[in-house]
Amino acid sequence: MKLVPMRFKGVEWHHNPREISFECEKDINELRSPFGKAYIQNTGRKNMKITGTGELFGYDCLRQFDRLLALFKQGGDGILAILQITPIYAVFESIKIVGQPKPDVLVYSFVFREVMENKQSDSKCFCITKEGENLWDISYAYGIGIDSLVSLNSHIKRPDIVEDGSVVRLC
Repeated sequence: MKLVPMRFKGVEWHHNPREISFECEKDINELRSPFGKAYIQNTGRKNMKITGTGELFGYDCLRQFDRLLALFKQGGDGILAILQITPIYAVFESIKIVGQPKPDVLVYSFVFREVMENKQSDSKCFCITKEGENLWDISYAYGIGIDSLVSLNSHIKRPDIVEDGSVVRLC
């Protein structure tokens, strides 16, 4: 099985990260009454934090890092697609080189933070892909599981590569 490269805003990582961590929390408060009784208040889920480390290999590893650094400096939010995980809307929070670069190897770490916004909720049955979009991007944008999209669109051979202007069936 070939793993799909990690992507953010249409930019693919040359090598998938070695480690990825997803930190999900809820905002829980304990409220005490004057009579000694405690109440738990759940005020909702916090933004997910995605962290990881990886290596960039090859004679151009510094150029690969510069490409990721340029993406970081670009700012803004976009769709983050990681391996087989459902894509999320996120911002690139940090990137750094870890340790001393070695010949043809650079170790780095990164942090993404989920942006909690409403997804598109219109009930269209088809959409036309834009430049750089793939089925994971569409899965996130329309709130449809990737497995459903793949089965509805058997004409698309690879969910990570979709031609611009392709018609994608949503229902």
